Amino acid sequence: MSRIAVSTGAEGPAALTHEIASSDTPALRLHLRERRPPPGVAVRPTPLLLVHGATIASALWDAALPGWSWMDRLAEDGHRVFALDLRGYGGSTRPACFAGSAEDARAYARASEVLTDVSDAVDFVLAETGARQTDLLGGSWGSVVCGMFMADHARARVRRLILYAPLYAQTETRPDWLPPAAHPLDTDDLESQFGAYRWVSLDDLRRRWDAEIPPQETPSWRPEGMLETMVADYIDPSESGQRFQVPNGTLVDLSCVFSGKPVFECTRITAPTLLVRGDADPISTHADACRLLAGLGSVTKRYEIIPNGAHFMVAERALPKLHSIVTGFLQSNGPS
Repeated sequence: MSRIAVSTGAEGPAALTHEIASSDTPALRLHLRERRPPPGVAVRPTPLLLVHGATIASALWDAALPGWSWMDRLAEDGHRVFALDLRGYGGSTRPACFAGSAEDARAYARASEVLTDVSDAVDFVLAETGARQTDLLGGSWGSVVCGMFMADHARARVRRLILYAPLYAQTETRPDWLPPAAHPLDTDDLESQFGAYRWVSLDDLRRRWDAEIPPQETPSWRPEGMLETMVADYIDPSESGQRFQVPNGTLVDLSCVFSGKPVFECTRITAPTLLVRGDADPISTHADACRLLAGLGSVTKRYEIIPNGAHFMVAERALPKLHSIVTGFLQSNGPS
């Protein structure tokens, strides 16, 4: 394990980065961001681990625009917070298959493959902080990863679960950026069909995000320069266009989700759980969130809808409301 400290100002949260070795894949190193509360702020006893979705890695939670890092806000409220880059994403090791043709290998980094990454990160966070448990938050496809982790692996290591923009077994709609899947669903065929990775361009991501926001309200929903800031570290400088690679295992998992086939069994999740989504999110829908909420095995479970929030509301002006709801759930004294 290696650690690099990065100052964010004498009175602000302390920023660190960590690299940890994978427990199941030789030469795989996982990258984690960390924020610690500023001097004088009492540290809450349970740390928080954030797990990103299918496209933007941990920078989603840590936007570099002044005042817009959610990790900073969480640390300022006393949370010691970590954000993981899953294998093939962000600062974590890029697989050899990314250097060749995408079609030369099967879809890389399905949820079932990255469970070890989450487990390794949880173990690191507990050892680093001395805590007995961590809280866990997964966003979008990360909610699928964390749902699977909680259903099959976590148990005593996680205190509370938050599923942001949750996805479970969507049947009402299908994103136009998700390739069609043949029926009956054949995941082995999809893994070969999709290939190891895909290229995502800045323009494609902007069009997708803009489509979720009322056109006349885009400036009031999303701070200027937010998208460029979040993907700046991921853009491949050797490419002529502004684009970056992401694994395609996500597309296989999401093909299951949007065919109404859950990737995890939600009845096996018993930890206190919060579901939270924006009311303008066309990917994580109200119907699917209600379906997931009803199926959860948790005694303590909540579902919150945030007004004027799209799929990436953590990087929109809905962030303060999201922050309030999530920290309220983490800091409440209800059953855990």
